[in-house]
Amino acid sequence: MKRLFNILLYTFLAACAAGLAVSGTAYFLLRASVPDYDEDFSVAGIDSPIDILRDSSALPHITAGSAEDVYFAIGFVHAQDRLGQLLRARRATKDLLPLEPTSEIDSSTSDALEAYAAGVNAWLGLVSEGRRGRGSPELLIADERMIAAWRPVDSLRIAHAFLSDLRPKSRQELSVSSDLQVPSDRPVTPELFATPPEVSLNAWALSGDRTATGAPILAADIVGPLSLPSEWYLADLQLPTGAAIGATLPGVPFVVIGRNERVAWAFRSTPQKAVREPEAPTGRGAGEYLMMLDRLARSTDANNALSGTSEMLSAGMEVLAIDRETLARWPEREIERPASFRDARLAVLDDRQLIFSVEGAIAVQRDTVSAAARALLPLMAKELWFVRSASGIEETRTERLRNEILDKLAQWNGDMDRYSQEPLVFWAWVSALQRRILQDEFPAANAFWTRPNPDFLYAVLSGRGGSAVWCDIRPSARMETCEDQVRAALDDALDWLVDRYGSDPSDWSWGEAHTLNMQWSPIRPGGMVSDLLSLEAPTPGDPFTLMSTVFASDDARPFVSNAGTNFQAVMSLSDESGSYFITPAGQSGHPLSKFYENLFPKWMQGEYIMMSTDLSLARGGAAGTSRLSPKSEDSSSTIEDRSQ
Repeated sequence: MKRLFNILLYTFLAACAAGLAVSGTAYFLLRASVPDYDEDFSVAGIDSPIDILRDSSALPHITAGSAEDVYFAIGFVHAQDRLGQLLRARRATKDLLPLEPTSEIDSSTSDALEAYAAGVNAWLGLVSEGRRGRGSPELLIADERMIAAWRPVDSLRIAHAFLSDLRPKSRQELSVSSDLQVPSDRPVTPELFATPPEVSLNAWALSGDRTATGAPILAADIVGPLSLPSEWYLADLQLPTGAAIGATLPGVPFVVIGRNERVAWAFRSTPQKAVREPEAPTGRGAGEYLMMLDRLARSTDANNALSGTSEMLSAGMEVLAIDRETLARWPEREIERPASFRDARLAVLDDRQLIFSVEGAIAVQRDTVSAAARALLPLMAKELWFVRSASGIEETRTERLRNEILDKLAQWNGDMDRYSQEPLVFWAWVSALQRRILQDEFPAANAFWTRPNPDFLYAVLSGRGGSAVWCDIRPSARMETCEDQVRAALDDALDWLVDRYGSDPSDWSWGEAHTLNMQWSPIRPGGMVSDLLSLEAPTPGDPFTLMSTVFASDDARPFVSNAGTNFQAVMSLSDESGSYFITPAGQSGHPLSKFYENLFPKWMQGEYIMMSTDLSLARGGAAGTSRLSPKSEDSSSTIEDRSQ
């Protein structure tokens, strides 16, 4: 017996020792891949030394003697901070149709793409020499035996994919609804199959006569996936023609939304209802878009920024530019956009205030009042608010709960505050109502009728074009009205809420159900590691607030958000006001870096980072300074990963 005990003890101790050795090795490799922002490098492919100053938030400020060296450096730091994200983007776009030849791209843009590729490859070369833990934690668990050299066409494909994500999906592309047929006794309701694009660009500009400083203000935000690392990377490119600061897309060398010392620019994409069957962007369109970004960074005033963009701007997009005095846009006449709940809320806030400061524009961007709720709720509750039980019998427990909730909703202004119960009740009610209306017509399309569609419900409840007939349950003998469905849906919603959150409405809160869930995105999706490295927190808003949070398709957690606003900027070129930017996570894609999630608290609290082209401001509390020095010998054209 003692012998058996000793064998088991030694086996257990050996297993613990092996586990500690494996854990220690893994931790060593992970720590080795965290970038050192004070390390200097000798690299081939540059003409003169490049200085990379990381400010207190790890935003790189790149200074070099030529534009090509600046773009080399942004490729280098993209790979240094976001190597896994770059490889994931390349993997996702490698199956795109072959792009047209890039010979039509002008020499400036072509040189920038070549320099960017050389910068990425310079970092890959340093990783291949070892002692950097394969350069990224994703590569320790991904089957990436060899990392091919980055090519300019990889950047073109990423730009092509970005433009593709801006267009709404046609019905033929929607796996959810492509096979759905509207019953012959139901009217065609266009809002039924409307699906938002994966990414949308939004911009709002104020002329100088409406700002406190007399200089125009340009506010921009992007709605898209919320993941770790962030979709966007903030940077300052000190080009010979002047610094350009703002949001860059890892894989592309240019500032997509930002400003230089004279001009700020942003884009608006057309919402889904404005395009019936959108045309897919082409490889030529991606090249022209990159050329436009290159020219914007070198522009001298707002009108100069937009000259020539009519030939380069993708269909369904607008570009807005400001300088110290002028607000300009292309097309010159604003594209007619169909009414949307977000645009309706923006119009209300714009009309409410005559003069704006930068802080006032930021408050508009962070607004969480839902125009969808303010439009739908009166239609849903109009009968229930004024028609109560006429009998003298004492109210049942269910009736008391229903009346209590209706009284609270009657006083609610539509603010999707995370601590309030009204947003949770409203969206549970909307979901139950949509289920009751559409489940009988499309019984097998669960994902179709569980995705809240306020545009469709507004058309039905307002009876637009005979759409109220959707409220009738087709298999039943009687003719149900929308009032019948609304009342039954409220009871369904309350039953669901009581079952999940308890019978006391004071214990319900929107933030308990509506959380921002940012998953770590490795090269290959999924897995337990992604769950461990994710960020989750209660958040305000909904898909239709200016601070957007899009619901995920999750039956167990219907209101969790893994997409929404993922970048915000408010820019002014006046001396009194600055330019402010924010993304929801940090600059680094490495989970062990202190800059992996350092911006997340600011994002949740509505705080922005002030970015300036003045390097003296960036030096205060800098996270590090590194220098890239030219190396005489040529680097290899193909990078092989030799790390263990």
